[in-house]
Amino acid sequence: MAYGAKKVQVKFNSNRLTHFGGVYLFHLFLKQIGLRNLVATTIRYEQRNNHYTVSELIFSLLYPVILGLSRIEISKLLGHNGVFKLLIGLNRFPDPTTLRRFLVRGSNELLPQLVRLHDRLRKYFINLIVPEKKLLLDVDSTVCTLYGQQEGAMRGYNPSARGRKSYHPLFCFEHHSGTSLFGLLRHGNAYTSTGALDYLKTFFQQFSKEEYSVRMRGDSGFYDKDIVALISQNNSEFAIVADMTGPLKNLVVGLKYRAVQGFDNRYTFAETSYQPMKWERPYRYCIVRKKLEPEESDQSTLFTINAYSYSAIVTNLAMTPRNVWKFYNGRVQCERNIRSLKEDYYLGNIPTQKFEANELYLEILLWAYDLIKWFQKLCLPTADHNKTLETLRNELLLMPGSFAQHGSRQILRFPRNSPQQKTFWSAKDKIGRLKNLNKEL
Repeated sequence: MAYGAKKVQVKFNSNRLTHFGGVYLFHLFLKQIGLRNLVATTIRYEQRNNHYTVSELIFSLLYPVILGLSRIEISKLLGHNGVFKLLIGLNRFPDPTTLRRFLVRGSNELLPQLVRLHDRLRKYFINLIVPEKKLLLDVDSTVCTLYGQQEGAMRGYNPSARGRKSYHPLFCFEHHSGTSLFGLLRHGNAYTSTGALDYLKTFFQQFSKEEYSVRMRGDSGFYDKDIVALISQNNSEFAIVADMTGPLKNLVVGLKYRAVQGFDNRYTFAETSYQPMKWERPYRYCIVRKKLEPEESDQSTLFTINAYSYSAIVTNLAMTPRNVWKFYNGRVQCERNIRSLKEDYYLGNIPTQKFEANELYLEILLWAYDLIKWFQKLCLPTADHNKTLETLRNELLLMPGSFAQHGSRQILRFPRNSPQQKTFWSAKDKIGRLKNLNKEL
């Protein structure tokens, strides 16, 4: 019978091992596109001390989130990992107090600069990933429950924690590239669409109707005459769930519904033209009627009558009602993106009590989110394009490695026969073909 190893000497004296070996690949991506230099030459901010540059502080907030360190306090662990600092090019790692002071002191000056630079990056990478320039926008909001004394924390719509104070951020994503086009931190009592109209005006200035084809999807929180009119004026298409007002309820009940051959016979469809009160003109409404089972309780609809539930989508798409409904349901990816921000990027872990500082932190989270998305889309195999950050961490970024110095050469070793070996070399080759942003923007 084998009794296993008997004489094993254990020592805790190696300083050349790291749990973050795979993050070197992501570091190569950032280095190839020249992001740190771009931030250093674009962002202007006078600090009280010069221990760390602005780009170092921003990267020191980005990396912990990407590597799964959920709170700023935990990020100090990276400061004790000499190999990690060497791999990503940081001589020192700021302590949590320094990072919080940076967010609080720099919020007013840094936030608008970071947003402007982020918008330039968004357009550049969207053009790379969606070369046909057919954009699909998804807008939605979410609730971040708070448990401290943060500024702007108010009671509002909060289905998961009724009565608790919260923030109510608003997001917009481009579906094909996964890019976050917009993120706005709002007080907890903000209405769903607050800020959406102003953003769309800015969006259409940046992505002009002469150059881009745009479609937009939104739930009933964005059923607003000004939003619909703005999209129409910019020759764009939309599918937005309508509020079931009294006149619309009376209208949809009297319509003639048709089933779609080969489709679930519980669903029937109709369409009509309708002009809500105070709207400038009538629009096309596609109506979905669902037959309810006797025991079924349909909580997702606003209107139920005679064992049927009804929902309406206002649209200018040249599609059948069934295809409009199917197109709108593709918006589920937007909900997954927001869930990823909350679960993988720790959106709910608000770092300071100052609202402006938390706005800056949200912008940095969106930088992390987009950089990972662009890294996936441009560098990794197609099968990895839609993986969550948690999966990407476990499979690639947190791949253990050992670091060795041989003369002037530095060698990063990974486990023999690693399943990620092919992915690593393929991604490294693709990264080498990317252009430097400092020459492109």
